Amino acid sequence: MFLRSLRLLNFRNHENVSLEFDSRLVFFVGENGEGKTNLLEAIALLSWLKSFRESEDGNLVRWESDGFYLKAEVESDHKVDFIEIGYSKRPTVRRKLKFNQEEIKKRSDLIGKFITVLMTPLDLQIAEGGPSERRRFIDGLLSSIDRDYLNDLIDYNKILKHRNALLKSGSKDAGLYSIWDSRLVEKGVSVHEKRYKLINDFDGIYRQNLIKLSGGKDELFIKYKPSFSDPDDFKTRLQRNFSRDQRLGYTSVGVHRDDIFIGIDDKDITEFASQGQKRSTVISLKAASFEYYRKTLDITPVLLIDDVIRELDVKRREYFVELVLNAGQAFFTTTDLEGISEYVGKLAHEKQIFSVDKGIVHAYDKRA
Repeated sequence: MFLRSLRLLNFRNHENVSLEFDSRLVFFVGENGEGKTNLLEAIALLSWLKSFRESEDGNLVRWESDGFYLKAEVESDHKVDFIEIGYSKRPTVRRKLKFNQEEIKKRSDLIGKFITVLMTPLDLQIAEGGPSERRRFIDGLLSSIDRDYLNDLIDYNKILKHRNALLKSGSKDAGLYSIWDSRLVEKGVSVHEKRYKLINDFDGIYRQNLIKLSGGKDELFIKYKPSFSDPDDFKTRLQRNFSRDQRLGYTSVGVHRDDIFIGIDDKDITEFASQGQKRSTVISLKAASFEYYRKTLDITPVLLIDDVIRELDVKRREYFVELVLNAGQAFFTTTDLEGISEYVGKLAHEKQIFSVDKGIVHAYDKRA
């Protein structure tokens, strides 16, 4: 995949930006707070239809503006597609999605049209955080590959919300719970089965990457630890936990409570790993995502790299650059090119550099 152009109107601190890309390697260079990551965020939003930094679209709107607009021109297999996202706060809150100028009603119909792999310092939460961070990582990967999975996950969360509301109301109507439980099990089992298969396939790729990156020193693995084993077990646990769930006011068993273990033996990575090992794990997971997309969809995703390379030692930088060399296109944010150019020298003839200053973007060095 190749991002040919990007348009932003009133997005974050960017009032009106139009950029064209014809190089494999693109740098957004500027001081912190000037808008570099906002550009990467816009690209990621056009890919994933949600921000990796913000949950509310309203907070992405430029100060004193009523909405924002984003447009991407994406080339894949010699075919060009256009993706547009519009958001307005007034007169009513509304989000509009378009694909090739046709309005898209369901978000899931756009997922997978523009595949990116994002690498950001925030990714350390996959290694340092709890199960929710790892579920989010796996769910994002699966949702971009399997539209049915995304729809099942959305449906599951809606059903869960209704069941939790019923629990909080104090209702003891067994018939109502039976309806919600049956639907929760149906959607939950579908999510469970696809997570299980993905993680089994994914583990081998992740291990190979980690061994290569660490020189064989780290032999961690990733494993799915669900909260139930099969549909009957899920039903039984829901019934067994019913009294407890009523006291708590929420559902305590289901795919929303699953754990995705990363570690060695029975020790989770959070219990023993150094910062270097955690960074290696995150890079290995992201590289595995990249390879999984190529294997499953037969496409090469666009890499989005938010000021990551400076935090890596020499060995990890070399591995990272090898990943970039295998990518179709990669976008970097950085405060300067010192210390980076030497690692991407092999692509020096295929780069574009844009300076970012107070939301203003200029191409000051094209194809150096």
